[in-house]
Amino acid sequence: MIRKHVVSTLVVCGALLATSGAYAQMATTLEQAELAGLTAAKRTEVMERAKQPGQTVYEVLQTMLLNNIKSKLPASRIVALDFNRGISIVEMQNGGLAAVNFDTTTLALK
Repeated sequence: MIRKHVVSTLVVCGALLATSGAYAQMATTLEQAELAGLTAAKRTEVMERAKQPGQTVYEVLQTMLLNNIKSKLPASRIVALDFNRGISIVEMQNGGLAAVNFDTTTLALK
């Protein structure tokens, strides 16, 4: 009898964990708005990367943008990000800060 309860409890817990993981991968309202502003090609690229376990749309956008910035500047991380205005504040490798403007539809630097 106890074994049946343990098994059924484990099954219920597994189902709850599986559904909570699915909800964590859904784009938030803000992320959906950010996706809507991208070109179709860039949106597809972001969505494909966001399908990877543990990735959110925001994290993918931030990583893609940081990679673009690092190709032009010796930046180490993004400190602040405003997708609506197309501006990112990055911490430089020497410790300073720099403002970087980007195109909100393609993530290309201006």
